[in-house]
Amino acid sequence: MLDRHPAIQVVGEQQIRIIHNLIALPGAKKEEIREIYSHPQGLAQCAQFLQNEMAHAQAIPFFDTAGAVGHIKQVGDTTKAAIAGVPAAKVHGMEILQEGIESNSRNYTRFYIICREERSAVYRSSVAVNRASLNFTVPDRPGSLFEALLVLTKHGLNMKKLESRPIPGKPWEYSFFVETELGDAGAFETALEELKALCHSIRVLGTFTANH
Repeated sequence: MLDRHPAIQVVGEQQIRIIHNLIALPGAKKEEIREIYSHPQGLAQCAQFLQNEMAHAQAIPFFDTAGAVGHIKQVGDTTKAAIAGVPAAKVHGMEILQEGIESNSRNYTRFYIICREERSAVYRSSVAVNRASLNFTVPDRPGSLFEALLVLTKHGLNMKKLESRPIPGKPWEYSFFVETELGDAGAFETALEELKALCHSIRVLGTFTANH
């Protein structure tokens, strides 16, 4: 979303403990469940439970966890279940067959805090920023991504994350999302100027305070 909406800036992050539950229609029985719906990440995060306790059921990917609960309610079949959080079960009036089924008891998801660009300075004025998020594209030639990342190393910027994403409408072309620490005073700004000379396009998605 951030790459498509330039007026939106990242101004912070929040880590939220994710607890997954097996949810079904009231009266459904765990041993009679034959299909389990959830977002692919939800299914992956509960793989151990699915393998050890629900091997008799088929795991079916769905567009999101809450939507999966709404789907099984609409279908009205007690042999179908969903993996989602407690709020989804409450909203749809469903029953939790088993709580806390995630494989990792320290399962956290990190969310960006975003706001409109004109409000971002107000938010950042109350915190000491130490991290930046970037989105850029590089020329389609050998070593171009390496050269861009080398700039971060040159200026002592510790990269914390690197992802590639397909560019809509441009098959086999990718943009890169980088999260980096800001380093010493002025290091990030200097590196950014050098990156502008190497990249086809570059945008600072935001600067913020990392919680870890």
